[in-house]
Amino acid sequence: MINGVVKLIQKPFNALFFLIITFLVFPYLMGHFMGETFIEKLKIFLITFLILIIIFELLFRFLYRLYNGSSYVFIKKIPFKKLIVEPHPYLPYTLKKNFRSSETSHKLSYPIHPNYYASDLTTNNLGFYNGPNGDRDIKVPKPKDLVRINCIGASTTGNYLSINNNNFSYPLELEKILKSKSDKNIEVNNCGMGGYNSADLLVQFALKIVDTEPDFLIVYHAYNDIRSYLTPNFNSDYSHSTKNLSEMYWKFSVGSKIPDVPIKFINYLKNKWFFPSNMRYSLLEVIAKGKIDPKIDFSQGLKTYERNLQNIINLCLGNKIEVILCTYCFYSHESVKNNPEHILHKKIVLEENEIIKKLSKRNNLKLVDCFSLIPEDDSNFVDSRHFTPKGMNLLAKSINEVIKII
Repeated sequence: MINGVVKLIQKPFNALFFLIITFLVFPYLMGHFMGETFIEKLKIFLITFLILIIIFELLFRFLYRLYNGSSYVFIKKIPFKKLIVEPHPYLPYTLKKNFRSSETSHKLSYPIHPNYYASDLTTNNLGFYNGPNGDRDIKVPKPKDLVRINCIGASTTGNYLSINNNNFSYPLELEKILKSKSDKNIEVNNCGMGGYNSADLLVQFALKIVDTEPDFLIVYHAYNDIRSYLTPNFNSDYSHSTKNLSEMYWKFSVGSKIPDVPIKFINYLKNKWFFPSNMRYSLLEVIAKGKIDPKIDFSQGLKTYERNLQNIINLCLGNKIEVILCTYCFYSHESVKNNPEHILHKKIVLEENEIIKKLSKRNNLKLVDCFSLIPEDDSNFVDSRHFTPKGMNLLAKSINEVIKII
């Protein structure tokens, strides 16, 4: 039954058709055949409409929790001008520079630790969340006598958590550790961007990050390419699976003007299929193209992943930047360990980790085997990939062991 409902609303047209038939046509027919006068027909229509709303709301909440393992979080709209993400000509999207997020500190809905809060942050001069409050600039050209360490990756790098108004990220933890053992001027920059794949990291590094003249580059990245691996008609530039935010940006403008209706299943359908208004929950779906096929041979995708990381390494070697590669942690916690999708994703991540190891040997680079070093435990993860502050600290300590600052 659950899979049937999910399949029914897999496309916006199906969802719209379903809504019209259920909430307009059916109540109209009930009123038309059961009422005699216009007033009676209208009353029957409205009563039927309200009963259906209540039934579907209760059914949606039950099925969503059963299917996802957690309750649906109501998505509040954000005014369009306050959206922190914007289109970019060479990347699927980017963060606005020197821009304060409109999403003030709020509770996150991670499956293992649902009580952590998002940090209240402002982006820096390059459009990254960097430093304790996100707004620490990365000065270009690099100041003399500064040891600059840049961390690249997706949300597992860029992620911030807030506890008692204290912000945590793994680059922040690494900076604290390095500064505690050295008198040198050390700067660890968070250049992570949630949702980016290896192609996005390559473009961003080539066009922006390399200009910051880092002494070290830490690469902690996997998983986010999987959608492209498993989308049919594979292209090595990922054009088969990704589109630019500019193509769909207008939807957020429209969505921000539609009032929030305090009914969860309507909120879900609006944000998933029609006019999303909060990029935290809708961004990756908006830029996605094609439908995932878990049976696809993903070997071509892995070759592209390897090529993209190798090209980042080549740019680093050409600019005398020391690269540190990290294997990726993927935790099979209780609520997902038997999920076929999770099992497939873990299989792919393990193969990506083998590529990371191969790249470190091929290029004579330092390797941090984070997957083996960080225990798979609820205390270290908020979900299958993202870290708790304790996990962030363990990741930072593991990387710290291989950084040699002269």
